[in-house]
Amino acid sequence: MKSRLLAILLIFVFATQSFALLDEGMWLLDAINRLNLSDFKKNGLELTPEQIYNPNGSSIKDAIVSLGGGTGSFVSNKGLIITNHHVAYGAIVSVSTVIQDRLKDGFLAKTYEEEIPVENMTAQVLISMKDITNEVTSVIKPDMSPAEQQKAINAKLREIEAREKGNTEYECRASEIFYGVKYYLFTYEVIKDIRLVYCPPNAIGNYGGEIDNWIWPRHTGDFSFLRAYVSPEGKTVKYSKDNVPYVPRHFLPISTQGFQEGSFMMIIGYPGRTFRYRTSADIKFAYEEALPLSIDLFKTRIDILNKWAKKDRAIELKLASRLRGLENTYKNYLGVLDGMRRLKLIQLKTQEEQKFMDFLSSNPELKSKYGNILNEIETQINDLRTYNKKRTILATMFMSCDMLRLGQRLMNYTTMQVKDSTGKIKPKTEAERSQVKSFINSVHKTFIPEVDKENLIAIMLQAAELPEAQSIKIIQKITKGKTGEKLEKAIRKFVDELYDDTKLNSLESAEKLLMKDDEDIREDEFVEFAIELEKDDAPIREKYSAYESKMNFLRKNLMEAYLKWKGENIYPDANRTMRLTYGTVKPLKPRDAVYWDYVTSLKGVMEKETGSEPFEVPVKLKNLWETKNFGNYRDEKINDVPVAFISNLDITGGNSGSPIINGKGELAGVAFDGNWEGVVGDYYFEEPMNRAISVDSRYVLFILDKFSNAQNLLKEMQIR
Repeated sequence: MKSRLLAILLIFVFATQSFALLDEGMWLLDAINRLNLSDFKKNGLELTPEQIYNPNGSSIKDAIVSLGGGTGSFVSNKGLIITNHHVAYGAIVSVSTVIQDRLKDGFLAKTYEEEIPVENMTAQVLISMKDITNEVTSVIKPDMSPAEQQKAINAKLREIEAREKGNTEYECRASEIFYGVKYYLFTYEVIKDIRLVYCPPNAIGNYGGEIDNWIWPRHTGDFSFLRAYVSPEGKTVKYSKDNVPYVPRHFLPISTQGFQEGSFMMIIGYPGRTFRYRTSADIKFAYEEALPLSIDLFKTRIDILNKWAKKDRAIELKLASRLRGLENTYKNYLGVLDGMRRLKLIQLKTQEEQKFMDFLSSNPELKSKYGNILNEIETQINDLRTYNKKRTILATMFMSCDMLRLGQRLMNYTTMQVKDSTGKIKPKTEAERSQVKSFINSVHKTFIPEVDKENLIAIMLQAAELPEAQSIKIIQKITKGKTGEKLEKAIRKFVDELYDDTKLNSLESAEKLLMKDDEDIREDEFVEFAIELEKDDAPIREKYSAYESKMNFLRKNLMEAYLKWKGENIYPDANRTMRLTYGTVKPLKPRDAVYWDYVTSLKGVMEKETGSEPFEVPVKLKNLWETKNFGNYRDEKINDVPVAFISNLDITGGNSGSPIINGKGELAGVAFDGNWEGVVGDYYFEEPMNRAISVDSRYVLFILDKFSNAQNLLKEMQIR
């Protein structure tokens, strides 16, 4: 389970849910006293609810950090954070070169001074959460349209965020729960100085690569360590050599005790998005159009990046983070489609909706208010179908082409006009120009002209195949009257000329262009191309914005009705806010006559070895296995070092790096993936199939101790 690129698909995918199992779900922490945790005392749970979440004091909650697209946890009182290798992957790549290939060889800082600052990475620690529903919904008036309601709500949310932040260093973010039935304010401490402390070599941290991704059994040492720093006064500031390690309010001790089938486990983390309350119309649209289209676009880009990555290690490092994200999401979407087919999910959801409608029919008042909600949602989705392909292609074109991203940014920069009190347009400020300059620099760090050009050509070729009603004007103009080889030749000629003539394809000339007048900037070929695409994209964005406002209104009403049907004790969809999930260590029987145990071992690492990536075992690790130099990390049951294990915890993208915590409040492992059979779990939780895959804490310690000799880290952590 990795950080997933769902930006295009967030509105398309859905899910349903069996509400009967209270140990299913990703729960807000303030629901902890309503959960049946006491039932797990026989499975080893020794913690009280207050030890897990205490809004008025220190608790396990305070050990959890958000790392952007993933999660981590403090494992020492000196700001040491454990997370996944793949969560830290971008950070590792950013400090790797052909000469110092830390991605390939691994990295260990034996002193604070050797730890490497990671540019633009932050760790967010949740300080508090509170229900602000009544204040937010007070702005809604009966005569407001959905768009007006959304505008008023958004304004109130920003007002509350600014008020609650006040003069503090904290960041306040308001989030909707149950699609706007409720609203919560989350207050975070944002730590801005994060440094890389340790990562295993890629042959351990990413053992199995994309072949094993989403597949159980796994044998991946998917972990790394970071450290959070603050100023000597405890302020959250950017990197300075004078900064000191952050002291967390709580940190997790590391368990070496192990566990058995049925042992209690829980995860607190930051799951990304789930869609379990979407309708059959949502699923049908995702299954028939949205997912297949995105899969096709992802595959196109992956093939291009893979081709160039194989040419040169320097290119491979530049493309590494982007390629891994694309491959992860591509395989996930394939799994989702397969799961939808296997479950007959459209039919399953339709049957549930019939029960829902029967419930509404039993109450005339509810039927009057909500009886047409499913039809209204379907109508909106049918309207989305009329422009979705065009919207997706345009979004992909801007997202996949660096030069076009720059062209769009500069286009927006030139159209940004601020007027003074007399109505005269103010000249651009140095601060505004500096922001664009920073963006130009960040793009050029990973810009590879040949790759960028191939990406643009490939997406334009797919744009040329759009149905007439969704065609893009500039693409039509370039390819008018052409088919086959002539069409491709016309697109290649157009793109070649773009890259030959633009001033954006070198850092120096792009920065010089930024210093010129708006008119001069707008004459650059890529800025002009962005302007032409904007003629199609702007109306699409406007339509989609109206669609979102209407759908937010309808989904809120649907959730209101669901809550009346199922009762208040159900969990909301995940939305990148802190959640708790819990369950037990459990094996898996994915299909007839197949049984998979709940734990894998170092022996399995050796059995998978082929001698080449992604199944290449480091020589030192092989020697440790052959000499059975396992130290104190051997599991008695398997007579080997445990590598990974599975449990029936309910997680999704964003939970990557989350601590898996045993009944004593100790770190038993680090979650890093889900299983192929359960990938559709974002949309429908099927307990017999859904499993969370975690690297075992004993494998983490074994690699630190025996493989990397990281005694400084072992001494720093509290190991039980």
